[in-house]
Amino acid sequence: NQSVAAVVNGDKIPIAPVRQAIQNQMSQFQQAYGAEVPELVERQVRDSVIEGFVRNRLLVQRIRDEGYRVSDEAVAESVRQIPVFQVGGQFSLDAYRAMLANVGYSPTAFEAEQRQNMEIQQLQDGILGSAFITPLELDQRIRIEREQRELSWVTASAEKFRGQVEITDEQIQEDYAANPDRHMSEEAVDVVYLEVSLADIADAIEVTESDLRAFYESEVQRDPDMYRTPEQRRARHILVSVEDDGDREAALAEANALAARVRGGEDFAEGARAESDDSGSANLGGDLDWVEPGMMVGPFDEALFAMEEGQISDPVRTPFGYHVILLEGIRPGDVREYDEARADLLQEYQTRTAEDQFYERAERMAELAFENPGSLEPAADELGLEIQRLEKLTRSGGEGVGASAEVIAAAFSEEVLSGGENSGPLEIEEGRAIVLRVDQHFEPEVRPLEEVSYTIRARLEQDAIREKTAALGAEALARIESGEAANAVAEDMGLDYSGVLKVGRTATEVPLRVREAAFGARLADGGTTSAGTQLADGSYAVWTLSAVEAGDLDSVPEAERAQLREQLAGASGGSDLNAYVNQLRSESTVVVNEEQFE
Repeated sequence: NQSVAAVVNGDKIPIAPVRQAIQNQMSQFQQAYGAEVPELVERQVRDSVIEGFVRNRLLVQRIRDEGYRVSDEAVAESVRQIPVFQVGGQFSLDAYRAMLANVGYSPTAFEAEQRQNMEIQQLQDGILGSAFITPLELDQRIRIEREQRELSWVTASAEKFRGQVEITDEQIQEDYAANPDRHMSEEAVDVVYLEVSLADIADAIEVTESDLRAFYESEVQRDPDMYRTPEQRRARHILVSVEDDGDREAALAEANALAARVRGGEDFAEGARAESDDSGSANLGGDLDWVEPGMMVGPFDEALFAMEEGQISDPVRTPFGYHVILLEGIRPGDVREYDEARADLLQEYQTRTAEDQFYERAERMAELAFENPGSLEPAADELGLEIQRLEKLTRSGGEGVGASAEVIAAAFSEEVLSGGENSGPLEIEEGRAIVLRVDQHFEPEVRPLEEVSYTIRARLEQDAIREKTAALGAEALARIESGEAANAVAEDMGLDYSGVLKVGRTATEVPLRVREAAFGARLADGGTTSAGTQLADGSYAVWTLSAVEAGDLDSVPEAERAQLREQLAGASGGSDLNAYVNQLRSESTVVVNEEQFE
């Protein structure tokens, strides 16, 4: 049906998120191309996005069938580690709730999504982590990557001819006339638009003191913790980590011994520096700074907030090991009174009051723009909005609202550009909605000669320099191939000579194009190989390859070998994972609702 993008083994994939993902990618391509995206590219983007959703659903089905599970504790810990939910480097429950509310997520839905992603990651990690390479593969990779080549090159420098090439006005005019496609302006439109802004509406809302006090009381009744500062506790800890279950008894015994030592008078901070396995806090003497309820892993959190100030805990077991905790200080929670919270109250009151007006005005603006498709004036008159103007907007974007991919896509859509209609409502960012229409359309046209003459002159000069350096290079190459020494040829012709260098594939002292050509060449049997290469700056290099030495595995330090093994195994694992998903795909029944994407 119309709400389904595809069906994977009976599971329906909703169409809305798929269309949104396609639109997001197409907007990026439109900015990259700076013109209408080719139909072939558009089709490839669409198919790629749909296939991505299908493959993800296949993985979800596999983890469900195979019984992959992630504990509540693991999900909570992963959420705590997300930077946007942290304040001062520590997880904040208020920031968590606020951020989710801003993007329309409930904590339950977000945590369910996190759990599913972590379960998929378990499956992927199992495949990626089991990949390996053979000793022969490693040896071959070292032989190729660490290969050394003996090179020399003679360069006819472009700088030698700078200022010596004269381009006439007649040549510029001839090139301008012969190559009009090189000098086209970009398609552009002048856009007029109306905007409804939540911030503008909020700023205009007048608030009385009695309204604000009543709002404060209602908020406190609705959520007593909203204006409450949570209790904070400052702690230090010493961690004895546990690598596997077999180490637990030894780790517990060590933690008990440490607890006895610090209770017996040993300095806790010094003990943490010397003994703690928590690398993040050990150097700080185990200091965890001030924490609020819910910021630490469950058992640690429960123990900490049940302790008395100055108390040292018995070892507390968590997934990381055993913790000995010292509670150094307590800051009691407190309720912010009206005067303390007034500034935040005012902003929240204005924003909430404005939200209803914003959506009503945005909806009415969209209705009026739809009912009067040939003009924005009726909507502007009824809503008291100013018709604003954005000039010379191209497919590459523009200033202000012109930087929005949604605005660019709407302005160059068939209905708005060719049909002369108003656009639908566009939410260019949260709290800002616009409708627009094209006021003037500028087709691509040949730019005036005076605008492009400088560019033409520079290109013709560069072309002429390339011809001169290539001619010199061809002469030098012929002499070298006839048996003359490269250094003698360079000296006789006034060219630059590098000397003979032994270099690797990443050698920065070798011009990039010379290095690429020389490492792609074969060494002639019993001799040398020479060739010429035009460089990016217009210079011309004649290079000679005189020796090739394969990389030697025995010369590579073990640490580097281990790193390379890991990299190669990672690449192999990625190939394995792709093959795994392809196998799932081949064994599944997948139906794509093509009609919905025509």
